[in-house]
Amino acid sequence: MPLPLKYQIRNNINIKHLTIKNKDMKNLTKTIALACVLFVSSVNVFASTDKGLNNAIVDNVVDAYINSTVYGETAYVNELFSNNFNQKFNGVSKQKAIQKNAYIQFLKQNKGVKYNCETSFEWVEKGKDYSLAKVTLDFGAFKRIDYVSVSMQQDGWKIDEVNSVYNK
Repeated sequence: MPLPLKYQIRNNINIKHLTIKNKDMKNLTKTIALACVLFVSSVNVFASTDKGLNNAIVDNVVDAYINSTVYGETAYVNELFSNNFNQKFNGVSKQKAIQKNAYIQFLKQNKGVKYNCETSFEWVEKGKDYSLAKVTLDFGAFKRIDYVSVSMQQDGWKIDEVNSVYNK
């Protein structure tokens, strides 16, 4: 004997509901699996195996500059500066610009030496291939302001020039 019509309709609705739930679970499982794969692959892309300076991001280069000049950390100084780097101190007459090798040697000689100052930086200009940062070292009695010129090279962002100005 067949089931009454109202039970047949209710049974049909329940079967459709179960089918929808199974499809939703399959889609949810696929979505979670895809999210896991994307997460793992993104971690692998951004993980650095050599623990070198990530100079693909310009902020990292300026932070490394501050850490090397103010806090005496010399881990990345060889990767930090372009081949034509120079530093100039404005206001000092007849002083030659300091070239890359001499500046790196100075930083390595002062490894571990920390300046007693407050440090901050802001972007004066931030572009796709060129950026200019203003790094302020406040010693209390005076301020040293470094204008750090950074450009995109073939192997990432590099510091081209630093112009230092002293203010009272």
